[in-house]
Amino acid sequence: MAIDTTTPTVRVSPAAPDRTATRVTASLFVSGGLLLAVGGQLHPHGSGETVDQHLLSMFESPTWYASHLIALAGSVLCALAFVAAWRTRAFGPAVQRWLPVTAGLWALGAVEQVPHLLAAREAHALEHHHATPVLDLHLVLQMVATPAVGLSGVLIAVAVARAARTRAAVALAVVAVVGGALYAVSAPLVVISGNTALTVLFPFQAGLAIWMAGTGVRLFRS
Repeated sequence: MAIDTTTPTVRVSPAAPDRTATRVTASLFVSGGLLLAVGGQLHPHGSGETVDQHLLSMFESPTWYASHLIALAGSVLCALAFVAAWRTRAFGPAVQRWLPVTAGLWALGAVEQVPHLLAAREAHALEHHHATPVLDLHLVLQMVATPAVGLSGVLIAVAVARAARTRAAVALAVVAVVGGALYAVSAPLVVISGNTALTVLFPFQAGLAIWMAGTGVRLFRS
């Protein structure tokens, strides 16, 4: 009598881990976008004719630390969202190569949030024209990080929309392009010109926050 010594075939469906990974990625996009939006809404509004006066008026606000801690958490989650999207190939091969670059640039944006947050501790020094090394570091990093985050957000949103070819993706990309482009030029224009009226460009980061959260919802639905 012949004995069957072959190993039984065990069927393991790959759908479960893929679905879980996609949900984790989607959660990072949604939570990162929402935290960025909340941090932006809580950010104090400055006043004054000079940049120093504008900064001092915001440093005195009770929401300074809360808004920037929330924005910092959102920036970290957004950078992790792009890493997760790269690992799970969430957007397809056409977008895949841009995700590590975007993650790195948004991580730079998160790093910039640290001296940004701590700059308020130098309010007394700024008011009395003393050295403000943390604030100076924040302004230098912001000149680089803001265009990096804004422009990379624009490019990745367009790439995702071209790959997805859906109305929702295109609509979200339009929001990201407008918001990201205006946000990208905000810090350089304000710092170089000293014109505090141009600070109205900073809140356009909300366009990127909406794209992050909306893209996360799209991933959940897919």
